[in-house]
Amino acid sequence: MSELQRFFPADQDLLVSLFYRVGRWMSDVDDTDTDEKSEQAEEAQMFAVLTKLSQSKSVGSLCNEIAAEAVRQKGSWTRWAKQIDNTIADVTRAKSVLKGQGTNEEFHLFGRSLVSIATSVARAYREANDADMEKSGIIGWLSEKKNDVTMAIFDPQAHKDLNISPAEDSALTELMDALKG
Repeated sequence: MSELQRFFPADQDLLVSLFYRVGRWMSDVDDTDTDEKSEQAEEAQMFAVLTKLSQSKSVGSLCNEIAAEAVRQKGSWTRWAKQIDNTIADVTRAKSVLKGQGTNEEFHLFGRSLVSIATSVARAYREANDADMEKSGIIGWLSEKKNDVTMAIFDPQAHKDLNISPAEDSALTELMDALKG
């Protein structure tokens, strides 16, 4: 019996859709990008992180199955995207479902997985990109690029976090607050 089968069908849909919706929600939080490159990068990153979670031993079998199902149901992403406005409320609902029907470990791994998806999507694209060259001129832009490369070499974690906008950072905090408990 699969791990998901112990949940009612509506709860299965909730859990599976949240793995997609939390990433899409994060992608939609910051609309400072001016073209489709950001959306494409974030969707590609979401697909990659879902695939990775479906194979990871560190998230447990329930989250493996949820992630695999979210990838398998890519045809449902359009339907799930229409529910983005309810994402945080549905995280709270999913928390109740997992507390009632799952284990404490599954509850924590589910939350960690959601945060991982959201963080990965937030880091996928740097909204303040090469358009800054027009504002600061070629010399200022090259100087900024040099600083980026230096930071990427000496502090890769901080460099990744440069991609997270203030709006995305606030959304990550909102997600973590919803998962507390």
